[in-house]
Amino acid sequence: MDTRILKLTDEVIDAVNEELAYTATLVEQGRSDGVHHGLKGQLLTLSVYTRRAVDAWVNLREDQALHELRKCAPIAIRALLTEGCPRRAPLPKPSRGKPITWGA
Repeated sequence: MDTRILKLTDEVIDAVNEELAYTATLVEQGRSDGVHHGLKGQLLTLSVYTRRAVDAWVNLREDQALHELRKCAPIAIRALLTEGCPRRAPLPKPSRGKPITWGA
C-alpha cells in the first residue's frame, strides 16, 4: 500500500480551477446543472459523473475515465463551498494494548 502523503500539484489545481470557472458559465448557457439545486443536486450530479468515469474505466477507456473523474473534484468542491465544509474530527491517539475505536 502506498503510504505517501499526496499533495496537490499546480496541474491538478489548475484543472480544478478551470472546471470551477466552467461551472460558473452553465447558467449563461441555460443548462439546468448551472442552477443551484442544493446538496441533493450536487450529490446527484456527482453520482452521474462518477458513473460515467466507472463506465469508461470498465470499458478500458482510461483517458475518458480520467476526463470524467476530473469533473468530480470540482463538483464536490462546489458542494462544500455552497453547503459548508465540516472539519474532520481529530484522530484518536493510540493507547498501549487497546485497539483504536472510531466514533460515528
